[in-house]
Amino acid sequence: MRLKAILQRIPDPRGKQGRDYRLWSILGLIVVSLLCGRRGMKAAFRLGRTLSRRQRAQLGFVRGATPCHATLTETLRIIDARALADILGALYFEESGDARHIAIDGKTMRASKDGEGKAEHVLSAFCGGLRTVLSHEGSRGKGLEIPDALRLLDRLDLKDKIVTGDAIFCQKSITTKIVERGGDYLFPIKDNQRTLRENVETAFKEPIFPPRELR
Repeated sequence: MRLKAILQRIPDPRGKQGRDYRLWSILGLIVVSLLCGRRGMKAAFRLGRTLSRRQRAQLGFVRGATPCHATLTETLRIIDARALADILGALYFEESGDARHIAIDGKTMRASKDGEGKAEHVLSAFCGGLRTVLSHEGSRGKGLEIPDALRLLDRLDLKDKIVTGDAIFCQKSITTKIVERGGDYLFPIKDNQRTLRENVETAFKEPIFPPRELR
């Protein structure tokens, strides 16, 4: 079962005494519930109690009963959301080898301000060809995204991919990371990097060697 193979790759954060059900089984039930148009863990719990013995066995519930509402909720609370996003993002690339473009961008989460007016900021890697977010990384905010981008790129398969983003990502550390991981990049250059911009303009006017052909 393809779903089982995918979900088994997700790290299990539970202790030995909290493993009455396999992690992939719990997540499988939640996925099936969402695919059926149900919302929330209470709806997933109710769906589980309506499954036949054969259906429960296909989801790995060999002892009969499916998890209660509290078990479903607690599992989602402690699971590594970033690891889950990385695995699902990598799966998209496995299924579609033609998705070559990855765009990185930082956004402030809407309605995330706390009592002190501070909002959550996240840096995401988006694949336009697949129309999905491949992974994300918590960030300290606009202008402080370079270390976060390096951690994000470390977790992505960049081989034969083209990474794009805002001018803030046109940094030597970022471009070196992308090339080292087998990818390429395209970033704009603004006037605040005047020397670099002049060097690029000179290179295009008086090229020493022809641009590398993309294959």
